[in-house]
Amino acid sequence: MIEAKNLKKIYKSGLVETPALNGVSFSIGRGEFVAIMGPSGSGKSTLMHILAFLDRPTSGVYRFEGKSMNELTDDQLARIRNKRMGFVFQQYNLLPRTTVFDNVRLPLIYSGLRKEAVERLVREALEAVGLSERINFFPNQLSGGQQQRVAIARALVNNPSVIFADEPTGNLDSKSGKVIMELLQKLNDKGHTIVLVTHEKYTAEHAKRIIQLRDGKIISDEDVRHRRLATEEKELVK
Repeated sequence: MIEAKNLKKIYKSGLVETPALNGVSFSIGRGEFVAIMGPSGSGKSTLMHILAFLDRPTSGVYRFEGKSMNELTDDQLARIRNKRMGFVFQQYNLLPRTTVFDNVRLPLIYSGLRKEAVERLVREALEAVGLSERINFFPNQLSGGQQQRVAIARALVNNPSVIFADEPTGNLDSKSGKVIMELLQKLNDKGHTIVLVTHEKYTAEHAKRIIQLRDGKIISDEDVRHRRLATEEKELVK
């Protein structure tokens, strides 16, 4: 689904050049749950922006579902981003004076679907995150964890090829954060591809694979499913 080859990103300010990515290469298959980790300044946010069609690399090749980003116009990138990608951010980015239903409906506004189809998709997305009973609430009537679940429902509603989650637990207490990560795990178990960006080790370990960045380069790429199995076995013993 995702293929990156020798991605480089250099930011320029006058005569000063600041490299953010320095030759990053990897691929992500359909149905994977991958966490991209690294300290501040490692390049993880820059990489996320490129993968999500929010920025372009200075050089290198990025293919999404077989199509090279270099061959697409900004309008084409925007259409793919709207139809094939879902987004969950640290800030929930919910419209404060808009109901849960209408917040989740946002990605479908220009879909051309009939009203009945839109309502069905919104209700299915909210059911998937366990918030069917909050459909007519406003964001200020919800907890932080519930607001993030609404954001996940919004990311799910157009049945995207991949969900990008950028520090999704950053504004939550540890208990609410665990609920969100377990929800993302369940979505992945149902076949959703998830790419998570985080600096928190305990958050990253909910993924099946961890890519570590430092100074714009990949320093490790590890399958961590065995860690999850060991953790789950310990929980069962308790």
